Amino acid sequence: MNYLSDLEIDKIAGETGESLAREERVTVVIADPTGTGLPWEGGINGHFLRIRRGVNVSIPKSVAELIRQNERVTVLGAALVSPYKNGRGKKLGGEV
Repeated sequence: MNYLSDLEIDKIAGETGESLAREERVTVVIADPTGTGLPWEGGINGHFLRIRRGVNVSIPKSVAELIRQNERVTVLGAALVSPYKNGRGKKLGGEV
């Protein structure tokens, strides 16, 4: 297996940062459905992001798309797990 060196990782992270800095920005408000006030956290090629929820923030368009996709996966995942959490008698592994 070929591993990336620290220099190669730094180069990728640097190129990503430069690309994000040039990108069109959009203003978004990230919902706080749990009411905890915890920020949204994610990463792109070595750039880790922590974005406040419930306030207007200006972010690169690709980051906004990443957040949108992340929220969609979260909602779909919760919907798929729900029958196994709410006590409706579904069992893992099929019918018994």
